Amino acid sequence: MAKLNPEVLEWAVRRSGLSDERVTKAFPKYPQWLDGSWDPTVKQLRDFANKTHVSVSDLFSETLPDYALQIADFRTQDDLPACDPSPELFDTVDAMLARQEWMRGYFLHEDYPAIGFVGSYEWHPLSGATVTALARDMHVLLRLDDDWARACASEAEALRTLKDAVEAVGISVVINGVVGDNTNRRLEVSEFRGFALADDHAPLIFVNGRDAKSAQLFTIIHELCHLAFAQTGVSNAPEDEDSDIEMERFCNAVAAEFLVPANVLLPWWRSHPSMSSHKKVEAVARTSKTSFVVVARKARDEGFIGRDEFFRLYEQHKKDVPSAKRGGKGGGNYYLNKRYKLGRVFSDAVFTAVHSGYLSHRDAYDLTGLSVPCFQKYLEEVA
Repeated sequence: MAKLNPEVLEWAVRRSGLSDERVTKAFPKYPQWLDGSWDPTVKQLRDFANKTHVSVSDLFSETLPDYALQIADFRTQDDLPACDPSPELFDTVDAMLARQEWMRGYFLHEDYPAIGFVGSYEWHPLSGATVTALARDMHVLLRLDDDWARACASEAEALRTLKDAVEAVGISVVINGVVGDNTNRRLEVSEFRGFALADDHAPLIFVNGRDAKSAQLFTIIHELCHLAFAQTGVSNAPEDEDSDIEMERFCNAVAAEFLVPANVLLPWWRSHPSMSSHKKVEAVARTSKTSFVVVARKARDEGFIGRDEFFRLYEQHKKDVPSAKRGGKGGGNYYLNKRYKLGRVFSDAVFTAVHSGYLSHRDAYDLTGLSVPCFQKYLEEVA
């Protein structure tokens, strides 16, 4: 008869981030499970597995289960994992991989053309000239002029505009701050900002919706850069820090050039000689809908301010804004929010696949995470 492995039980608790106190409160006999003096019921095992986000069979494994990140890790050198992924990150990546697999199969079945942008820069050097060229090509691809964000009333509007532009060329963009619709399973910005799943027919960008709106803008372009190099992996390259990883530094530079093009920044900066550097950075950040630090770093890289002045501005900004604003807490129309989370490319694909008979309603419920009545209303109101 199979025996529970106490080492796996303890590993599952550590991985879930739960404290021993919380586990013992939920399962008073947990200490006895560990020493083998008490056997849990089948229901208790299922509840424990659900709470720690592992399978029941894992709890009987003779060795620790392998829940390593399923895709490359851009957060460390040589793709070595920074640490074991949280259950929330693991499950999110798993769900997006399944979504991408379905989309690829459907798009191939329907003879959708390949998306030429994916891998278009695969053999280009990571140079300053490539930064400028790729940012320029992104503007052309997305049909957004250099100063596009100025017309947006807010960061939220700029984010919607950028997301729509990326999805218009067939690249799925998913923005979510929790696992699926489970508000009890938040995605921590400290763990990751986003990830890219490269594919020539079903590329996908996932953005952590708990991040600030300006940071989400930055992440979309950062991940789009990875797609240009046909790279699949998870990122946590904040716009306010220099990464020690060459590819992440490069993607950050492309994102900064896209959001704050040098040919826009230079004439504006020179036309306001009496304004302080701090005021200039604030003004550009406000009109470009990006962060203060991204603009300050861009000004430093273009030689408008020196290294010492950049750090002075950086430190002053940290004092003025002690904690970053995070993404919204939700609210509003559930179905519009759901479409935002699902992404337009995926949502439209499910809609047409159901109506053509390629996809059953039951499979559509599973793919979208919607119940039967919610799916029907979603189709009527949004899709």
